[in-house]
Amino acid sequence: MANKTKKAQIVLAVIDQASHSFSFLLLQTNERRGSFWQNVTGKVEEGETFEEGGLREAIEETGLEVESIIDMVNLGLAYEFTDQHKRKVHEESFLIVLDQKWDVKIDPHEHQNFKWVSIDEINSDSVKHESNYETLKKSKKLLKHWGR
Repeated sequence: MANKTKKAQIVLAVIDQASHSFSFLLLQTNERRGSFWQNVTGKVEEGETFEEGGLREAIEETGLEVESIIDMVNLGLAYEFTDQHKRKVHEESFLIVLDQKWDVKIDPHEHQNFKWVSIDEINSDSVKHESNYETLKKSKKLLKHWGR
Protein backbone atom coordinates (compact mmCIF):
# COMPACT_ATOMS: atom_id res chain seq x y z
CA MET A 1 0.00 0.00 0.00
CA ALA A 2 2.98 2.25 -0.45
CA ASN A 3 2.09 5.69 -1.78
CA LYS A 4 -1.62 5.16 -1.19
CA THR A 5 -3.78 7.23 1.08
CA LYS A 6 -5.47 5.01 3.65
CA LYS A 7 -9.12 5.76 4.38
CA ALA A 8 -11.87 4.18 6.43
CA GLN A 9 -15.58 4.12 5.68
CA ILE A 10 -17.90 3.69 8.64
CA VAL A 11 -21.59 2.78 8.69
CA LEU A 12 -23.21 3.95 11.93
CA ALA A 13 -26.29 1.90 12.80
CA VAL A 14 -28.57 2.48 15.79
CA ILE A 15 -30.94 -0.18 17.08
CA ASP A 16 -34.41 0.82 18.20
CA GLN A 17 -34.78 -1.34 21.32
CA ALA A 18 -38.59 -1.40 21.16
CA SER A 19 -38.96 -2.50 17.52
CA HIS A 20 -35.56 -4.19 17.10
CA SER A 21 -35.15 -2.27 13.84
CA PHE A 22 -32.12 -0.28 12.73
CA SER A 23 -31.47 3.18 11.30
CA PHE A 24 -28.33 4.33 9.51
CA LEU A 25 -26.79 7.79 9.91
CA LEU A 26 -26.01 9.52 6.61
CA LEU A 27 -24.07 12.77 6.24
CA GLN A 28 -24.50 15.36 3.49
CA THR A 29 -21.24 16.90 2.34
CA ASN A 30 -21.11 20.69 2.23
CA GLU A 31 -21.53 22.61 -1.04
CA ARG A 32 -17.77 22.90 -1.57
CA ARG A 33 -17.54 19.09 -1.47
CA GLY A 34 -20.57 18.45 -3.70
CA SER A 35 -23.63 18.32 -1.41
CA PHE A 36 -24.03 14.54 -1.67
CA TRP A 37 -25.02 11.95 0.95
CA GLN A 38 -22.50 9.45 2.28
CA ASN A 39 -21.41 7.32 5.21
CA VAL A 40 -18.71 8.57 7.55
CA THR A 41 -15.40 8.48 5.66
CA GLY A 42 -11.99 9.76 6.53
CA LYS A 43 -8.26 9.44 6.33
CA VAL A 44 -6.43 6.95 8.52
CA GLU A 45 -3.54 8.77 10.18
CA GLU A 46 0.04 7.51 10.41
CA GLY A 47 0.33 4.87 13.14
CA GLU A 48 -3.41 4.12 13.24
CA THR A 49 -5.08 0.91 12.15
CA PHE A 50 -8.02 1.24 9.78
CA GLU A 51 -10.33 0.43 12.71
CA GLU A 52 -8.76 3.09 14.96
CA GLY A 53 -8.87 5.69 12.19
CA GLY A 54 -12.48 4.85 11.37
CA LEU A 55 -13.57 5.16 14.99
CA ARG A 56 -11.72 8.48 15.36
CA GLU A 57 -13.33 9.82 12.17
CA ALA A 58 -16.81 8.74 13.35
CA ILE A 59 -16.25 10.61 16.62
CA GLU A 60 -14.84 13.72 14.89
CA GLU A 61 -17.51 13.86 12.15
CA THR A 62 -20.59 13.12 14.27
CA GLY A 63 -19.79 13.64 17.95
CA LEU A 64 -20.38 9.89 18.43
CA GLU A 65 -20.59 8.87 22.08
CA VAL A 66 -18.32 5.86 22.50
CA GLU A 67 -20.28 4.50 25.48
CA SER A 68 -23.20 3.80 23.10
CA ILE A 69 -21.17 1.37 20.97
CA ILE A 70 -22.35 -2.24 21.12
CA ASP A 71 -19.98 -3.60 18.48
CA MET A 72 -17.61 -2.63 15.67
CA VAL A 73 -17.43 -5.08 12.78
CA ASN A 74 -14.84 -5.21 10.00
CA LEU A 75 -17.02 -5.74 6.93
CA GLY A 76 -14.17 -7.26 4.92
CA LEU A 77 -14.74 -4.77 2.10
CA ALA A 78 -11.86 -2.86 0.54
CA TYR A 79 -11.93 -0.35 -2.30
CA GLU A 80 -9.19 1.08 -4.51
CA PHE A 81 -9.85 4.39 -6.27
CA THR A 82 -8.40 7.78 -7.16
CA ASP A 83 -9.92 10.63 -5.16
CA GLN A 84 -10.81 14.17 -6.27
CA HIS A 85 -7.26 15.28 -5.39
CA LYS A 86 -5.81 12.62 -7.78
CA ARG A 87 -4.48 10.54 -4.86
CA LYS A 88 -4.55 6.75 -5.03
CA VAL A 89 -6.70 5.51 -2.12
CA HIS A 90 -7.13 2.21 -0.31
CA GLU A 91 -10.33 2.26 1.77
CA GLU A 92 -11.60 -0.36 4.22
CA SER A 93 -15.15 -0.52 5.61
CA PHE A 94 -16.61 -1.04 9.09
CA LEU A 95 -19.99 -1.16 10.78
CA ILE A 96 -20.49 0.36 14.22
CA VAL A 97 -23.66 -0.75 16.02
CA LEU A 98 -24.98 1.57 18.73
CA ASP A 99 -27.69 1.16 21.36
CA GLN A 100 -29.05 4.71 21.12
CA LYS A 101 -29.05 7.88 19.07
CA TRP A 102 -26.97 10.81 20.31
CA ASP A 103 -26.84 14.55 19.74
CA VAL A 104 -25.14 14.46 16.32
CA LYS A 105 -22.69 17.31 15.85
CA ILE A 106 -21.40 17.74 12.31
CA ASP A 107 -18.39 19.80 11.26
CA PRO A 108 -19.54 22.51 8.79
CA HIS A 109 -16.11 22.40 7.13
CA GLU A 110 -17.09 18.95 5.83
CA HIS A 111 -20.86 18.45 6.13
CA GLN A 112 -24.02 20.54 5.99
CA ASN A 113 -26.66 18.08 7.16
CA PHE A 114 -27.37 14.60 8.50
CA LYS A 115 -30.31 12.24 8.58
CA TRP A 116 -31.34 8.91 10.05
CA VAL A 117 -32.58 6.46 7.42
CA SER A 118 -34.44 3.26 8.24
CA ILE A 119 -32.58 0.13 7.20
CA ASP A 120 -35.52 -0.77 4.94
CA GLU A 121 -35.40 2.58 3.13
CA ILE A 122 -31.74 2.30 2.04
CA ASN A 123 -31.31 1.93 -1.72
CA SER A 124 -28.81 2.83 -4.44
CA ASP A 125 -30.14 6.41 -4.51
CA SER A 126 -29.45 6.93 -0.78
CA VAL A 127 -25.77 7.74 -1.36
CA LYS A 128 -23.67 9.00 -4.28
CA HIS A 129 -20.83 6.48 -4.44
CA GLU A 130 -21.28 2.81 -5.27
CA SER A 131 -18.77 1.84 -2.55
CA ASN A 132 -20.97 3.56 0.05
CA TYR A 133 -24.01 1.67 -1.19
CA GLU A 134 -22.16 -1.67 -1.23
CA THR A 135 -21.04 -1.04 2.36
CA LEU A 136 -24.59 -0.16 3.42
CA LYS A 137 -25.95 -3.29 1.69
CA LYS A 138 -23.49 -5.54 3.51
CA SER A 139 -24.29 -3.81 6.81
CA LYS A 140 -28.01 -4.23 6.15
CA LYS A 141 -27.53 -7.94 5.44
CA LEU A 142 -25.58 -8.45 8.67
CA LEU A 143 -28.11 -6.50 10.74
CA LYS A 144 -31.06 -8.48 9.36
CA HIS A 145 -29.60 -11.46 11.26
CA TRP A 146 -28.51 -9.47 14.33
CA GLY A 147 -29.38 -11.15 17.60
CA ARG A 148 -30.69 -14.34 16.04
